[in-house]
Amino acid sequence: MKSPLNILFITAFPPNSRTAGQDYTRRLLDDLAGRGHSVSLVYASYPGHEAELDGRISVLSVIRPSLKNCLNHPQFHPFFTRRLDRTVLSLIQSSAPRFDMLYFDFSQVHLYSLFVSHPNKVLMCHDVIAQKFSRKGRAQLPWIKRTEKAVLASASSIFAFSRKDCGVIKTEYGLDSSAVHFYLKNERFDYDSANVTVRENTFCFYGAWNRAENAEGLVWFLKKVLPLVSSGIKFVVIGGGLSGRLKKRLSAVSAVECLGFVDEPLSEIARCQALVAPLFKGAGVKVKVIDALTSGTSVIGTDVAFEGIEDNAVRSLFHRADSASAFAQILNSWNSVSASEKQAASDEFCSRYNSCRFADTV
Repeated sequence: MKSPLNILFITAFPPNSRTAGQDYTRRLLDDLAGRGHSVSLVYASYPGHEAELDGRISVLSVIRPSLKNCLNHPQFHPFFTRRLDRTVLSLIQSSAPRFDMLYFDFSQVHLYSLFVSHPNKVLMCHDVIAQKFSRKGRAQLPWIKRTEKAVLASASSIFAFSRKDCGVIKTEYGLDSSAVHFYLKNERFDYDSANVTVRENTFCFYGAWNRAENAEGLVWFLKKVLPLVSSGIKFVVIGGGLSGRLKKRLSAVSAVECLGFVDEPLSEIARCQALVAPLFKGAGVKVKVIDALTSGTSVIGTDVAFEGIEDNAVRSLFHRADSASAFAQILNSWNSVSASEKQAASDEFCSRYNSCRFADTV
C-alpha cells in the first residue's frame, strides 16, 4: 500500500454536483480523502455555485476570477489568465514546499503551474483547449496554442480523460500524458432497485444548458430535425441552466417535456429509449454520454458526442448521425428497447469503464 500524500488541489470551479466536470472534482476529492490522503483545496468561485465538500477537505483559499487578472500577463490568452490571482499565486508559491503533490484541475488554472516550482506538478486536462477553440473559429488559435504548450510543458505529469485526448496532446505539443476515467454516477445501475420503467417512443436531451455548445445543439435539433420526426415520438429535456428564451421555445412544442434540473438525472435518462446528443462544438469526453451509457441507454449523436469513448462490443449503444435527415431516420425507425436489454448493456459498459481512476495512480 502506498503512503498517504499531502496534496494541494487547485481547481477552476467550486466542487459540487451541478455540472459533470465539477462533480468529477467533488468525487475525486472524496476518493483521495477516503484513501487517507490529506487534501488542501484552492478553488475559484463561480456565480450561483457553492462548494460541496467532505469535512476532511481543508479550504486554503478561494480565487476570485476577474478580467483585471488578464492585464497582468497579456502574453497569455485570457482563457488561462482570468483566474490567475496574484495573492493566491503568492500563497501557492509559499505553501508548495510542504506538499507532496500539486494537482491543477481544469485548464483554466493550469497557468499557476508555470509560476510555481515543485517536483510533482500534475495537470488534469478536462479538455484540450486548442481543440475546443478550433471548433469555435481559428482566429485566436495560435495564441491559445502558445499558452497551452507553455503550461503543459511545466507539468511533471499530464492526465486526460481519453486516449484520444492524449493523442491530441502528443500531436499538438509533443508531450506525453496518461488517460484516466470519470467516476460513474452508479457503480452499477439497477433497473429493479431504481424502480425504473422504460417508456416507449420517448427520447431525452441532457446537459448543462447554459453551455453554448449544448444549447446550440438543442436549438439546431428543434429547427432542423424535429420537423422530420414522426408524430407520437416524445422528447424530455433534462438539466438546469435553460435560458428564459429557450424555455419559452420548448414550452411551445407539444412533443417536448422540460424537466429542468433533477436530483437523479440518471434515473430520468434510464426511462428513455435513447439520449439525443447533437453536438458540433466542444472538446474532450462528454460526461452526459458516459452517464447515458452507464444506464445502458443508447446515444444518438454526432462524432463529437462520441469522442474518446468506446462502444460496447456485444450490446452496441452508439448510433451515429451527421445530418438532420440521419437523426430523423434513426428516430423514425427506432426499435423499442426493454429494461432488461438496457440492464445487460449497462452491465457490459460498467464492467469496462468502472476502473482506471486518477486516485488509483497516486
